[in-house]
Amino acid sequence: MALPRSLEALWSGGAVPFEGFIEAFLFGASLLDGRLAIQQAVSAVARRTQRAGGSGFDLWASPHFLVVHRAQIRLDDFWRGLEDGLAEAASLGLRGCLVIDAVNHFGPAHGQAVLDLVLPGLPPFVKGFSTGGLEGTPFREWAPVFDRARAAGLRIAAHAGENGPGSNVREAVLEGGVGRIVHGLRADSATFELLAERRIPVDVCPSSNRALAADVVPHPLPRMLGAGVRCALGTDDPGVVPCDLGAEADACRAMGLDEAALATLRRNGAEDAWCLQD
Repeated sequence: MALPRSLEALWSGGAVPFEGFIEAFLFGASLLDGRLAIQQAVSAVARRTQRAGGSGFDLWASPHFLVVHRAQIRLDDFWRGLEDGLAEAASLGLRGCLVIDAVNHFGPAHGQAVLDLVLPGLPPFVKGFSTGGLEGTPFREWAPVFDRARAAGLRIAAHAGENGPGSNVREAVLEGGVGRIVHGLRADSATFELLAERRIPVDVCPSSNRALAADVVPHPLPRMLGAGVRCALGTDDPGVVPCDLGAEADACRAMGLDEAALATLRRNGAEDAWCLQD
């Protein structure tokens, strides 16, 4: 299989349009064609987390693409591969959980189809539901999907303010009922205050942001922390954008953040990670 140029660019530390990231992501996903491949992917995450000194990981996955769209793996094998990988993580002293990811720009009907697929027989290690992809559909339209997922006992997150306007972050919280934001880069100061007031966790991924949102400079993480936002570091698909938590910490130091700020990021991550909550 020929590597997509976008993936080669990302592996080389380059910046690409978000559509290029999707191309690279789907290429990687096409390799997850069986139970063993899923187990090995989770194992890689676990060992990377262990090397970074972490206690656990929240793992995003897109089963609808694998099981329905590409029809390259059975749902039962998907779940069993995850179970095997998470058991290996537990043997390393790590806790892990899964967040089911739907694609924003495919719209709420797609989100309902994802829930139709996963909710029957949902394993206990699935803790959350999220949207990713291009921010093409207003989050208010996703509210019924989020409500259904929440009624099934799942926590709700959304990639917002990454490739869409900063107003998406406010809308996701106020109209979508989202309890966790991934990125939030383009939000304004008033939205940072809202996130801080409501204690909404925000996953910030400097390496990914540098590659996929290169126009957002300087990085807003110092301002977010200054506003009291509960930021934590994330790696956001290190198979596509090479990084680990150590590299993300180094990126924070390059922004001028001191060790006290890094300690705050680590503390927020430990307190807000869904894998570490009952």
